[in-house]
Amino acid sequence: MRAEAFHVQPPTTSPLQSTEQKLQLPESAKSLSRRKIVGQLASLVLCPIVAGATPAVASDEAYVRTPSPNDKFKFSYTVTPSPSFEPGNKPLKTHLDEINFSIPDVRGYTLGVTVDPVRISSIKDFGTPEEVAARVVTAEVNRDGVFEVTLAKDPVEDSAGCYDIEYISDGKRGKKRFATRIYIQDGFLYVLTVQSKEAE
Repeated sequence: MRAEAFHVQPPTTSPLQSTEQKLQLPESAKSLSRRKIVGQLASLVLCPIVAGATPAVASDEAYVRTPSPNDKFKFSYTVTPSPSFEPGNKPLKTHLDEINFSIPDVRGYTLGVTVDPVRISSIKDFGTPEEVAARVVTAEVNRDGVFEVTLAKDPVEDSAGCYDIEYISDGKRGKKRFATRIYIQDGFLYVLTVQSKEAE
């Protein structure tokens, strides 16, 4: 769907969009369940939108990334985390675009979106879900301080063409579970990653 003047509509059937669900967090961080956090975060909305205009009004909860006229790369996306999550950036930028969301008083739970330009038009050009999962696991295990990485479940391709990969990383900072959703659209690789503590 094309952007209209001063108003951007996400595609009605975005490949990265799933049913929006609000994350209800209890007052006490001790009562958080890893399964609850990962399950609810994985259902957040992430949808690339057509570049060209800034939305007139964004949802109170939505983070909308639109290009400025001076940006060399023209891409856009919207991600709608729970109101409990606040945006922040890593000290060192490693992607064309990246944003992280976390719960201020709760450690170990994050949601991140990265965007990078690619020369392929489909994630299938990069490989099957299993081949892409192998590359993701290899990249993770090669990170400093990571001892072992295992797939938590078989990687899958959904009906919209996204690859969903879930894995467990064991390292100096403990065991963490990652759920990723990977998609390519209009020459950009979009990766949504949810991280939680494995022990809970």
